[in-house]
Amino acid sequence: MSQRRPVPTYVGPLDPTAVATLAKRVGLALVAATLPVAVGTFAGMVLMAGSLPAATDAAAAAMSGLLTTEQGLSWLFYVSTLGTALGCWILGLGLLLDGLDL
Repeated sequence: MSQRRPVPTYVGPLDPTAVATLAKRVGLALVAATLPVAVGTFAGMVLMAGSLPAATDAAAAAMSGLLTTEQGLSWLFYVSTLGTALGCWILGLGLLLDGLDL
């Protein structure tokens, strides 16, 4: 297992450790901000649709369409789901760079 090294705070060459730390922080913040919105929006879709299968179909339809064609809860669900996915990718990049031990 690799040991953690302090992250330099000076401006210089691109350090993978500094990039990993920044990516982990940004990814985690993005997931923490958008995941509750996605879950809450889906709960709102369940309440509006009246049943879980109907809400699941509405969510699948929202995700299969274009971002510009959606509106209301479908648009919010689409955007928050994309934000959560982007946060997961950025967090994964940070974890990968942290584990490289360069």
